[in-house]
Amino acid sequence: MRDFLNAILAFISAESLTDVEFDSVEASVASYSQSTYDDLARILLEREAVSSVQERLTFYYKARGVSVTEADTASSNIYIGSVLE
Repeated sequence: MRDFLNAILAFISAESLTDVEFDSVEASVASYSQSTYDDLARILLEREAVSSVQERLTFYYKARGVSVTEADTASSNIYIGSVLE
């Protein structure tokens, strides 16, 4: 299972799973499914929310012919709008 998930991460140019990340995986079958997508999307979101890696993960699954419900990653810690004095 770990090799399967790491192969997906390698294809989208992301780092392999750490032991802690792999322990958090809930999917039990190595398949292109919503459950493996959810696990990887959650792990990638915990790593960062700024790059396009989430988008690459979604496109990877879509290219495999899997219809997935995309993870909600539209959050940012960047604050814009204050006047600098």
